[in-house]
Amino acid sequence: MAISANCWKYLVLIFNVLFAMSAVVLFGVSGWLLYRLFIYRHFIGVNVEYPAILLLMMAIITCSIAWIGWRTATSMHQIHVTITGILIILVVVIEFACFVWAMVVWDGVDLEIKTNMASYLQYTLGNKEDSSYDLLRWDKLHKDMQCCGVTGPGDFLHTNNIPVSCTGKGILDTLAQKPYVSDHSAIFQQGCGNPLHEYARQQLMLVAMTALVASVLQTSGIFCTFFLAHAIRLRRRASIRNSSSLREAALSAAPDDSLLSPSAPAHTLPKY
Repeated sequence: MAISANCWKYLVLIFNVLFAMSAVVLFGVSGWLLYRLFIYRHFIGVNVEYPAILLLMMAIITCSIAWIGWRTATSMHQIHVTITGILIILVVVIEFACFVWAMVVWDGVDLEIKTNMASYLQYTLGNKEDSSYDLLRWDKLHKDMQCCGVTGPGDFLHTNNIPVSCTGKGILDTLAQKPYVSDHSAIFQQGCGNPLHEYARQQLMLVAMTALVASVLQTSGIFCTFFLAHAIRLRRRASIRNSSSLREAALSAAPDDSLLSPSAPAHTLPKY
């Protein structure tokens, strides 16, 4: 039983090393995906970022649980090992819930993005400062997605001020560049709603797949941890049985026949 328990102990230790490494990878991937969504947060809305934020938090928590799992595996306390297994179950369940959440957001992100973009466009057009941060955000979106407005350049026609970024150039590309387009022949005819929608769906799909893969791979730690707890319990029972057997053997030893032996020393009363 001791050999079996030691085998499970080393397996759990190896798992916790891999668990910590997966947490580092998960932290990097989720942070990168969160950044890719964050740079367009004014257009896609904050709700789209929540699954990536949850995944990033779980990466930090996973590092802590990996450290706890290492300490409990080396100490070989059954109750502590069991608690660690329960914590790993919670991590796996939350990561799988993050996968489901990302897929739900992925399915309904189209309406939310276009609603946010339309309201943000109205806010931007109401701001008369050409150098405002809002215009710079639209400038970046137009150049990155090679698009114009929400549904197309028609979103700016009623103001007769189509941003120069709708041609692929930004208002900061040159100091002599005017912020609005005079030649409409080079304007992107595609609106930014559909490209940004596809972009957000891609990032959410990556978040969902990352959460799913992490939850599936980390499931192996649940079995290793609970098998270690079971092996510790069996080893403790075996140790108790051995101790009882030795105690019974000592009690059932040959009776003391010193009273029958003539050479045995006489018993004396205890001194007080």
